[in-house]
Amino acid sequence: MTIRQLSLTDFRNLRSTTLDFDPAINLIYGDNGSGKSSLLESIYILCQACSFSTHQLKYCINHAKQGFLLFGRFSDYRVGLSRSAQKQEIKIDGELVKRRSELASKTPIGIANSNSFNLVMGPPQQRRAYIDWCLFHVEHQYVDHWTQFRHALKQRNQLLKERKDLNLLEYWDDYLIKPSLAMQQYRRQYISLINNLLGEEMNDLLGDLNVSLEYQAGWPAGMDLQQCLQTNRDKDIKSGFTNFGIHRDNIRILAKGLAAAQVLSRGQVKRLCLALLITALKLVRDQGERPIILLLDDLCSELDKNTQNKMFVQLLGLGIQLFVTNIERVVPSAFQAKEFKMFHVEHGIIKTSKNG
Repeated sequence: MTIRQLSLTDFRNLRSTTLDFDPAINLIYGDNGSGKSSLLESIYILCQACSFSTHQLKYCINHAKQGFLLFGRFSDYRVGLSRSAQKQEIKIDGELVKRRSELASKTPIGIANSNSFNLVMGPPQQRRAYIDWCLFHVEHQYVDHWTQFRHALKQRNQLLKERKDLNLLEYWDDYLIKPSLAMQQYRRQYISLINNLLGEEMNDLLGDLNVSLEYQAGWPAGMDLQQCLQTNRDKDIKSGFTNFGIHRDNIRILAKGLAAAQVLSRGQVKRLCLALLITALKLVRDQGERPIILLLDDLCSELDKNTQNKMFVQLLGLGIQLFVTNIERVVPSAFQAKEFKMFHVEHGIIKTSKNG
């Protein structure tokens, strides 16, 4: 659901304020360090109860204050989130919720910044996060499988680390395998859907790159997971953690059948990452049938004007709510005939700016 209004108090370097947003396009400009990214971060936290820049929300508290408060009005619900050094509290429509997932499941939100270009070149965990983002927001059972898997993996690793009660490893193996195989099936299915979309709808960005994704299981080919865990039990005990499993999955990204990271130029990699981002948004929009919020943080500085325009045309076609930051006060050509709101951030003060 789109966010219509945001109120923030004592969040990072931002001056306490209330902002009304456009349901489609919001442009934010200001110098580096002015607070643009902090504004995007506050929106992200209101949707996910976590940050894209820190693992602990207490670090988002203004250094001179005891805690921060965020309040958001979305299309059909309200969220309040407060955080002090000791306590965090989330309320949806005035009702206290105890699980972060209750909030995170309501509105899909994505963040794209310079780190997003590591999707192709970076470690496997970034590509797992990419496919999992799609699944979390579309397949409700996936969250249950993920929760069960993470619990089992934590317990198994604890046994391996302490090297006590190792007779319980077989019990946790059984508890680990079922959700792992279910997650694997979902990941394979959605990689196939992404490949179809890349081939059918991303030609404008990809040109003749002929890109595809390939699932690579986190255990040796030709061996089932149960057999792998049993065969490598001594290795796991020696290392103190589980060496094989769904948490070691990789998604290979290929261009014309070769590893994209090895054969594409930097510019081609950027276009590929954008195509993958937009494909994931399309998939969640079509499969989940819910509005999406996308935060683009100083991404324009990484792209040439032609690629920018192609990206924005694609994004406008999705009907999502956009928040776009930039150092300069510019309106991308794709937006000039559209309704939008513009905000200026300077020394932590956010002001609505005239569009003209």
